[in-house]
Amino acid sequence: MAGIGFTLQKLFRDDYLSLRVRAYAYASFIAAGPWILSVGSIAFINVILVHFANVEDNQRQLFIVTVSYCFIFSQMLSGGWQLCVTRYLADHFFHNRLEVVTPTYIGISRIIFGISLLAAVIFYWSSPLSILYKVMSVLLFFMCGQIWLAMVFLTAAKDYKMIAIAFLAGAAVSIGSVFVLLHYPISFTQYRQSTNILLGFSCGMLLTMAILVFVLLRAFPARTAVNPYGFLQYVDKYPSLLWTGFLYNIGVWTHNMIIWLGSSGVRIEETFRYSPIYDTSVFLANLTVIPSLVLFVVSVETEFYDKYKTFYGYVTNGGTLEMIQKAKKRMVEVLWRELYRLTKLQGILTVFIILISEMLLELVGLQKTVIDIFKLCALGALLNAIMLIHILLMLYFEDRKGAVITGGIYFGLNVLLTAGLLPLGFDYYGFSYFLAGLAAYGWSGYRLLIFLKRIEVHTFISQSIIYKEKSGFFARLSEKVYLQRYFK
Repeated sequence: MAGIGFTLQKLFRDDYLSLRVRAYAYASFIAAGPWILSVGSIAFINVILVHFANVEDNQRQLFIVTVSYCFIFSQMLSGGWQLCVTRYLADHFFHNRLEVVTPTYIGISRIIFGISLLAAVIFYWSSPLSILYKVMSVLLFFMCGQIWLAMVFLTAAKDYKMIAIAFLAGAAVSIGSVFVLLHYPISFTQYRQSTNILLGFSCGMLLTMAILVFVLLRAFPARTAVNPYGFLQYVDKYPSLLWTGFLYNIGVWTHNMIIWLGSSGVRIEETFRYSPIYDTSVFLANLTVIPSLVLFVVSVETEFYDKYKTFYGYVTNGGTLEMIQKAKKRMVEVLWRELYRLTKLQGILTVFIILISEMLLELVGLQKTVIDIFKLCALGALLNAIMLIHILLMLYFEDRKGAVITGGIYFGLNVLLTAGLLPLGFDYYGFSYFLAGLAAYGWSGYRLLIFLKRIEVHTFISQSIIYKEKSGFFARLSEKVYLQRYFK
């Protein structure tokens, strides 16, 4: 991420307001492109469906919950693998082995495709929905997963303009296609309106995915001689990365799934469960923290990275103890300064949004219960965002144990607190999300603080005198699949 952050920083150095606005827009799509595309498009389409189209309410809800499921569960399934792939790519980039990029994307895409297909078949097996609607839903599910994966690779491409164009074009095509199909619908035999809406939305997602894959292939042409499953060795080598990603991403959504089972939960077409009151609040709350992710990409990570590289440069290239300690001091000072700045700005923005939320959300027709839950969820989203940044910084410093414990705390508390508070009703919705975020944020901040105080000690102790490559189940599996496929 730091690479594309440095690229974007060039736009911020100019004093032209238009360039700075454009830079923040680019950074927003890079930091939260899939989120903006899905939530923004759904929100806009929902306005069209409610105010400008004669769409049955159950058909509208079926479309919204289908897209929500595709978005949520594709993130959960791909989240754990993303960190392993990122580490694998980073190590190869360090040695300038760029030929691994496209084969690795192909390999992880196949794995996620297989896992997603299995999950989709199990989920839809007994569903009464039409075969056509199921197939379209599964295809959208695949596309969401591919977009999540592509973003891991595209930060290395540094083509921020095309990334932004991909999401903007996709959103425009989604909205435009839905509008056209509402006025000139295809005569599907079942679920006519929802199927047309889903088809229109999927057209935009397909365009976004196609552009992102095109940018990836253009930046990193395919190399067939590279094992596309080589990254699986890193699952054996760094299993904590896999667990950190899965625990965090499941923790982000597990409170929603438990709420679905409560009194506010609604069952759609004997297939989906969701809570219109709670899910709306959470989706809107998560939009409020996009600025913190943007600041991390273009400010915190880039300002800190130079000092980080200097510190580890002295460690690995024979710097004196005095040089190492001075570099450590500069690195830690910059890191805490930027973290404080980011937390302060995002905190002020979150409080401001909470203060105006009643006036703002009432204008779009949301009821008071949703607004009250939104306020608490906005605080939870703030804590979640800063906690995620803490996890990423821990991984910079090779504190994988701290990262996986943080993910475990977040997931575990979300499950326990949400299940415990669920019988108490609407008044306690959002408290579990807030409290779990507060606990994980507090722990991760404390862990980072203590770890950085002795960072030079941790750095030297963690280095093995004799390096031994770990070869476990996943490493053997990757070699076996590669040899069978390419050397038959």
